[in-house]
Amino acid sequence: MKFFDTKYRLFGVINVIDLVVILAVLVGGFAVYRVLSPKASSGTSGADKDITVDVVCPAMRGIVADNIHVGDAIMKNTSGKPFGTVTAVRVVPSQSEAWDYNLHKIVPFESTVVSDVIISVAAKGQVTANGVVVGDIALHSGQPFPVMTSTFDCDTAYLTNLKISGKP
Repeated sequence: MKFFDTKYRLFGVINVIDLVVILAVLVGGFAVYRVLSPKASSGTSGADKDITVDVVCPAMRGIVADNIHVGDAIMKNTSGKPFGTVTAVRVVPSQSEAWDYNLHKIVPFESTVVSDVIISVAAKGQVTANGVVVGDIALHSGQPFPVMTSTFDCDTAYLTNLKISGKP
Protein backbone atom coordinates (compact mmCIF):
# COMPACT_ATOMS: atom_id res chain seq x y z
CA MET A 1 0.00 0.00 0.00
CA LYS A 2 1.32 3.42 -0.96
CA PHE A 3 1.24 6.41 1.38
CA PHE A 4 0.49 8.84 -1.44
CA ASP A 5 -1.53 8.27 -4.61
CA THR A 6 -1.03 10.06 -7.95
CA LYS A 7 -3.00 13.11 -6.74
CA TYR A 8 -0.76 13.40 -3.62
CA ARG A 9 -3.52 12.32 -1.26
CA LEU A 10 -2.47 10.59 1.95
CA PHE A 11 -3.71 6.99 1.76
CA GLY A 12 -5.91 8.16 -1.09
CA VAL A 13 -8.14 10.12 1.34
CA ILE A 14 -6.85 13.65 2.06
CA ASN A 15 -4.49 16.02 0.29
CA VAL A 16 -1.21 16.58 2.19
CA ILE A 17 -1.52 20.38 2.04
CA ASP A 18 -5.07 20.19 3.43
CA LEU A 19 -3.81 17.99 6.28
CA VAL A 20 -1.05 20.49 7.13
CA VAL A 21 -3.57 23.36 7.15
CA ILE A 22 -5.97 21.41 9.40
CA LEU A 23 -3.17 20.54 11.85
CA ALA A 24 -1.98 24.18 11.91
CA VAL A 25 -5.52 25.38 12.68
CA LEU A 26 -5.88 22.82 15.49
CA VAL A 27 -2.51 23.74 17.05
CA GLY A 28 -3.27 27.46 16.72
CA GLY A 29 -6.72 27.01 18.26
CA PHE A 30 -5.26 25.12 21.20
CA ALA A 31 -2.61 27.81 21.74
CA VAL A 32 -5.28 30.54 21.71
CA TYR A 33 -7.39 28.53 24.18
CA ARG A 34 -4.42 28.13 26.58
CA VAL A 35 -3.57 31.83 26.44
CA LEU A 36 -7.10 33.19 26.78
CA SER A 37 -8.66 30.65 29.16
CA PRO A 38 -9.01 31.76 32.79
CA LYS A 39 -6.27 30.43 34.98
CA ALA A 40 -7.33 27.73 37.39
CA SER A 41 -6.72 28.61 41.00
CA SER A 42 -4.20 25.81 41.34
CA GLY A 43 -2.08 25.99 44.41
CA THR A 44 -4.75 27.38 46.70
CA SER A 45 -4.46 26.43 50.30
CA GLY A 46 -8.15 25.53 50.50
CA ALA A 47 -8.86 26.87 53.97
CA ASP A 48 -8.75 30.52 54.95
CA LYS A 49 -5.61 31.54 56.80
CA ASP A 50 -5.03 34.40 59.20
CA ILE A 51 -3.41 37.25 57.27
CA THR A 52 -1.84 40.30 58.89
CA VAL A 53 -0.55 43.25 56.94
CA ASP A 54 0.58 46.78 57.74
CA VAL A 55 -0.99 49.57 55.70
CA VAL A 56 1.30 52.61 55.68
CA CYS A 57 -0.30 56.03 55.16
CA PRO A 58 2.64 58.36 54.60
CA ALA A 59 2.87 62.07 55.42
CA MET A 60 -0.41 62.47 57.34
CA ARG A 61 -1.28 65.28 59.74
CA GLY A 62 -1.23 64.26 63.41
CA ILE A 63 -4.98 64.53 63.90
CA VAL A 64 -5.60 61.82 61.30
CA ALA A 65 -4.42 59.00 63.57
CA ASP A 66 -7.02 60.03 66.14
CA ASN A 67 -9.73 58.96 63.67
CA ILE A 68 -8.52 55.35 63.38
CA HIS A 69 -9.51 52.92 66.13
CA VAL A 70 -8.67 49.32 66.95
CA GLY A 71 -11.62 47.18 65.86
CA ASP A 72 -12.63 49.46 62.96
CA ALA A 73 -13.50 47.69 59.72
CA ILE A 74 -11.11 48.75 56.99
CA MET A 75 -12.00 48.78 53.29
CA LYS A 76 -10.15 49.27 50.04
CA ASN A 77 -11.58 52.66 49.04
CA THR A 78 -11.51 52.00 45.29
CA SER A 79 -14.04 49.18 45.70
CA GLY A 80 -15.60 49.86 49.12
CA LYS A 81 -15.32 46.14 49.88
CA PRO A 82 -14.49 45.13 53.46
CA PHE A 83 -10.91 44.02 53.78
CA GLY A 84 -10.16 43.38 57.43
CA THR A 85 -10.11 44.76 60.97
CA VAL A 86 -7.71 47.29 62.49
CA THR A 87 -5.60 45.64 65.21
CA ALA A 88 -3.12 48.44 65.95
CA VAL A 89 -2.28 52.02 64.98
CA ARG A 90 1.23 53.44 65.20
CA VAL A 91 2.38 56.96 64.38
CA VAL A 92 6.02 57.55 63.46
CA PRO A 93 7.71 60.69 62.16
CA SER A 94 7.83 60.82 58.36
CA GLN A 95 11.28 60.33 56.93
CA SER A 96 12.31 62.53 54.04
CA GLU A 97 15.43 63.72 52.28
CA ALA A 98 16.80 67.14 51.43
CA TRP A 99 19.88 68.59 49.83
CA ASP A 100 22.38 69.88 52.40
CA TYR A 101 24.24 72.76 50.75
CA ASN A 102 26.99 72.73 53.39
CA LEU A 103 27.72 68.99 53.02
CA HIS A 104 26.94 68.95 49.29
CA LYS A 105 24.86 65.78 49.53
CA ILE A 106 21.35 64.52 50.20
CA VAL A 107 20.68 63.93 53.89
CA PRO A 108 17.71 62.25 55.61
CA PHE A 109 15.59 64.09 58.15
CA GLU A 110 12.45 63.55 60.22
CA SER A 111 9.49 65.79 59.56
CA THR A 112 8.16 67.90 62.43
CA VAL A 113 4.88 68.54 60.58
CA VAL A 114 3.65 65.21 59.21
CA SER A 115 3.82 61.58 60.36
CA ASP A 116 3.46 58.15 58.83
CA VAL A 117 0.44 56.29 60.17
CA ILE A 118 0.95 52.52 60.20
CA ILE A 119 -2.28 50.55 60.52
CA SER A 120 -2.00 46.84 61.33
CA VAL A 121 -4.87 44.91 59.77
CA ALA A 122 -6.05 41.34 60.41
CA ALA A 123 -7.98 39.51 57.70
CA LYS A 124 -8.86 36.03 56.48
CA GLY A 125 -7.48 34.99 53.10
CA GLN A 126 -5.99 32.27 50.98
CA VAL A 127 -2.56 31.56 49.62
CA THR A 128 -2.72 30.91 45.87
CA ALA A 129 -0.19 30.32 43.15
CA ASN A 130 -0.47 34.06 42.40
CA GLY A 131 0.08 35.20 45.99
CA VAL A 132 -2.10 36.07 48.97
CA VAL A 133 -5.75 36.88 48.26
CA VAL A 134 -8.29 38.40 50.68
CA GLY A 135 -11.76 38.25 49.16
CA ASP A 136 -11.00 39.17 45.56
CA ILE A 137 -8.12 41.49 46.48
CA ALA A 138 -4.59 40.23 45.73
CA LEU A 139 -1.99 41.49 48.20
CA HIS A 140 1.65 42.28 47.43
CA SER A 141 4.06 44.16 49.70
CA GLY A 142 4.75 47.63 48.35
CA GLN A 143 1.61 47.82 46.21
CA PRO A 144 -0.49 50.98 46.35
CA PHE A 145 -3.48 50.25 48.53
CA PRO A 146 -5.84 53.19 49.19
CA VAL A 147 -7.94 52.47 52.29
CA MET A 148 -10.76 53.93 54.34
CA THR A 149 -12.73 53.36 57.52
CA SER A 150 -15.96 55.04 58.54
CA THR A 151 -13.96 58.07 59.78
CA PHE A 152 -10.71 57.95 57.79
CA ASP A 153 -9.54 57.91 54.17
CA CYS A 154 -6.00 57.53 52.78
CA ASP A 155 -5.42 57.53 49.02
CA THR A 156 -1.63 57.18 49.18
CA ALA A 157 -1.36 54.06 51.35
CA TYR A 158 0.79 51.05 50.51
CA LEU A 159 1.23 47.56 51.99
CA THR A 160 4.17 46.20 53.96
CA ASN A 161 4.92 43.38 56.45
CA LEU A 162 2.58 40.83 54.88
CA LYS A 163 2.35 37.74 57.13
CA ILE A 164 0.37 34.51 56.85
CA SER A 165 -0.90 32.76 59.99
CA GLY A 166 1.61 34.66 62.11
CA LYS A 167 4.61 33.46 60.04
CA PRO A 168 6.70 35.96 58.04
